[in-house]
Amino acid sequence: MEDKIINIKNLNYSYPDGTAALYDINLEIREGESLGIIGSNGAGKSTLLLHFNGILCGSGEIDIFGEKLTDKNLAQIRGAVGLVFQDPDSQLFMPTVSEDVGFGPRNMGMPEHEIDKSVHRALEEVDMLPALKRSSHHLSVGEKKRIAIATVLSMNPQILVMDEPSSNLDPKHRRELIVLLNRLKMTKIIATHDLDLIAQTCSRVVLMQEGKIIGGGSCPEFLAKAAALC
Repeated sequence: MEDKIINIKNLNYSYPDGTAALYDINLEIREGESLGIIGSNGAGKSTLLLHFNGILCGSGEIDIFGEKLTDKNLAQIRGAVGLVFQDPDSQLFMPTVSEDVGFGPRNMGMPEHEIDKSVHRALEEVDMLPALKRSSHHLSVGEKKRIAIATVLSMNPQILVMDEPSSNLDPKHRRELIVLLNRLKMTKIIATHDLDLIAQTCSRVVLMQEGKIIGGGSCPEFLAKAAALC
């Protein structure tokens, strides 16, 4: 692992109705690291993930690639930090898989011939190239999850952020997801209740509780301590 790729200092966030969600979050993530974020429902995991590419913006400081996340560099950051939502239907809305996966690159102004290459490459990475012309909405949940990941990979991100990637997956598709995550060579941040998935895909884990990071360490040692608290 090399230098810090994300550095969060004193991050606090409250929702518009005044509900406090994050308290004094301090977190460093290094390039090439696979970090698991665990905690019970309402711990703040998803809220934290939405700060990595500026969907939410709390008080404090978030440095990504050595630069403070601001409105001026937001588009650049979002191209480099790919966020995969828990529900793949939140990311799949075009008539075909090809159009879904090509939406991000096309929106970024990538030339059409480069878009085709990116779409094919991303679908090959998730073993879904045969679905190129199919409708995403006719796929299984496991297949939709793979396509949702491909919509992010097509933009060549340096950081992959995933919210509950194994939720609603049957055992077969869950095993395939673990293989895929281990194959992807980039910085990965995974928030989940699935401690076994974290153990098989992450090198480090942090535990959140009531909007705070209350501990962390290397896998699997820390997971053994944390299991009773999640």
